[in-house]
Amino acid sequence: MTRTPRTASALLAVVVVLAGLGGRTVLSPEIGGPLGDALFATLVVLLVALVRPRTTPVVATVVGLAVCAAIELSHLTDVPAQVLERLPAARYALGTTFGASDLAWYALGAVVGGALLAVVTPRPRVVDLSLRHGRVPHAPRRRARFAVPVVLGTALLVATGGVGWFVWTESQDLTAQVAVAQDALDDSAGRVADDAVRTDLAAAIDDADALLGSTPVLGRLPGDAARAREELERDTAGVERSRLAFALAEASVARDALGPVTRRAERVLAATDELAEAGQGAAEADRSAVRDALATADEALDAARSDRLEAEDATGVEGAAASLAAGRDELDTATTNLMTAQDAVVCPEPDQVWFPQAGKLAADRLAPIPWAPEHAVRADVLDDLVALDEAYLAQFGEHLTVNSAYRDLAQQVEVYNPDDPNPLAAPPGCSNHGLGTAVDLSMGPEGFDSPRYAWLKEHAEQHGWTHPDWAEPGGRLPEPWHWQSVGTPVEY
Repeated sequence: MTRTPRTASALLAVVVVLAGLGGRTVLSPEIGGPLGDALFATLVVLLVALVRPRTTPVVATVVGLAVCAAIELSHLTDVPAQVLERLPAARYALGTTFGASDLAWYALGAVVGGALLAVVTPRPRVVDLSLRHGRVPHAPRRRARFAVPVVLGTALLVATGGVGWFVWTESQDLTAQVAVAQDALDDSAGRVADDAVRTDLAAAIDDADALLGSTPVLGRLPGDAARAREELERDTAGVERSRLAFALAEASVARDALGPVTRRAERVLAATDELAEAGQGAAEADRSAVRDALATADEALDAARSDRLEAEDATGVEGAAASLAAGRDELDTATTNLMTAQDAVVCPEPDQVWFPQAGKLAADRLAPIPWAPEHAVRADVLDDLVALDEAYLAQFGEHLTVNSAYRDLAQQVEVYNPDDPNPLAAPPGCSNHGLGTAVDLSMGPEGFDSPRYAWLKEHAEQHGWTHPDWAEPGGRLPEPWHWQSVGTPVEY
């Protein structure tokens, strides 16, 4: 068996070390890094022959390649990190991270090392005794020396390519998931119940972009991209859940908001239909618009039933909530237009406003005036009237004298004859007495010149009551006795 001269192995090892150090110093990292990996494998092969000179070049190549591959694959565990933490200098032998491309460079370097050993190792001679002193080279054995390292190197290259393909596939999946996550982040702005889930998703996207942008594909560990993709999927699902919760809450709010608008529209439509039968209704087109809007609102309400929304995703629920809001706005506008049109028909003066509930308030919405129980006002304005009376009593030693307050529809009809209109009374539906927010108070024979009127003008608004412009001395219908709550509606 031949021996590899130790001197030759040592000299080659020194040359390889110097070449590696020089390459990393002079060349760029893109070139010096792979060159250093290849020369490291070459050095390991030479060291195998140096330690055991009788090792054949083939065996030295196989052992050196196996050592380098084992070192690289060990980075898939925590062992190298623990060693490097205790002995930082070990990075020159162990490296720092796993890189699939390193395996290919190791294979190339090991083959080069084996080739160098084959060059410096003396070739054995095979003597055929039948030919006495003739020398015949053993060609098949020499070819085998080179065939084995080439086959092993090729196998390692194939394995490296497989790892690279696996890592590349993971990266492609991660890239696709980043696009999905970014869409989810963009679409959820202002639409989640908890904005912290969007913060988490944004951070996960940044981490994935950093992995994809700063780390070469063959420099990534198998599973890195997969773990980043799984984190993106979890955070994207969290955003979608929060978005769905927010949309369900919005749909519930929109559904509740549509209720009173619907009731108002139905009340107004019924009142105008009744007036139309008496020849005083608004145009049919205005009433039809409300009917159509009510139908649209009913469809939106039906589509937004809780049992139906349970089967929808966030986008579907958001669409239902938007339909409810649009239906509410359409119905509210159509109702206001109808009221305005009806007002133009039945209320002759611009300061008069028609309301279908005027004169038709339920008993539980009214409250008797304590010192004049034969009269009533709307319950929610009574406290202000009582406070005004208390201040008036302290000033004049007597209660406010109430001559009139809430009038139901029949009472308003009595004081207003359409054939011979009373200029001091508004048509039915146009008087704020019918809303329960107005009272007629006695000012005495002096009227506008009475101290009572002067005091009320100065102090009434402090207690939520006022004297309207149309009832002022220079107004359309001067009435010193007419006072109304500041909450009395004067427009739609």
